Amino acid sequence: MDPETEAVQNPAAAVEPAVEYDPTAGLGDIEPDAIEDRQMQEPEEEPPLLIAAGVMDIDKKLGGGLPLESVSLIEGDPESGKSVLVQQLSFGALKQGLRTVIFLSEHTVREYLDQMNTLGMSTTDYYLLRRLALYQTNFRVEQEKAEQLTRSLVRFIESADRHDLIIVDSITPILFQFDARYVLSFLATCKEMAHAGRTIIVTLHSYAINESLRLRAGSIVDAHIRLSIEEMGKQVVRTMEVNKIRGAVKTIGNSVSFSVEAGLGLKTIPISKTKG
Repeated sequence: MDPETEAVQNPAAAVEPAVEYDPTAGLGDIEPDAIEDRQMQEPEEEPPLLIAAGVMDIDKKLGGGLPLESVSLIEGDPESGKSVLVQQLSFGALKQGLRTVIFLSEHTVREYLDQMNTLGMSTTDYYLLRRLALYQTNFRVEQEKAEQLTRSLVRFIESADRHDLIIVDSITPILFQFDARYVLSFLATCKEMAHAGRTIIVTLHSYAINESLRLRAGSIVDAHIRLSIEEMGKQVVRTMEVNKIRGAVKTIGNSVSFSVEAGLGLKTIPISKTKG
C-alpha cells in the first residue's frame, strides 16, 4: 500500500506524530517500568459530567463546562484565542482523567507541547503516559483528498473507543473545499457520534462561514462558542461569547473578556478594565 493511500484510509497515517521529537528531552531519565507503574497506580475515579477549563469566570459562562457526549463548535477571528481555549479545555479534561486525542492543523506536535509548557499547563507527562495523543494533520489539500481525509477522520472518531475526548483544531481548510450542505452533513455526523458516546470539539475561523451557515451549524451542535479580538489602546482584549450550551441556562451576560498570559493561560479581565 502506498503512503498516500494509507493516509487516506487512516487519519493517523496522514499525520506526523512528531517521531523526530523526543518528549523526554530535558526531563531526566524516565524508565519505562516507572511509567508503567504510574499508569497502574492511577486511581479510578468517577467520570466527570462536564469538561471544565479551570478558569472560574469562563467555566461559569459555560454553565460549569462543556457537556460530555456532545459536539462543540468553537469559532473565532485569527489570534482570538481559539487554540488556547481548546488547550485550556484539553488540560482540564486530562486533569479530570479523560483520555484525549487532538488533530492539529495549526501547530506541530512540538509547538503544541512547548506552548502548553509556556502557558503553565504541561501535558508532557500525559503524552508520555499515552493519556494524550497528538497528530499533526495537513488539511490543506485538493478537494478530492480533503473529502477522503474527512471520511477517514469520521471513521477514526467512530472507532476511537480508547479516547474520551476528540479535538480537531481546526477544520477551516476543509470548509473552503465544500459547500454548506457538506459542512452541515459533517457536523450532523459528529452529532450522531456524540449520541453514541463521543465528545468532540472542532474549531474554525469565523471568516470561513457566513451568517446563514453559522446559524444552521449552531442549531446542530450542542455547544457553540464564538471568540473575537479587539485592540483597546495598547491592550489586546479577547472576548468569548457563549451562543449555546446544552443543558445550561442562557443569561443576558453570556460573554467574558480575557487575556493570554505566560505561565497562567487564560486570565479573565473585568469589564471595567476593558472599557477603561
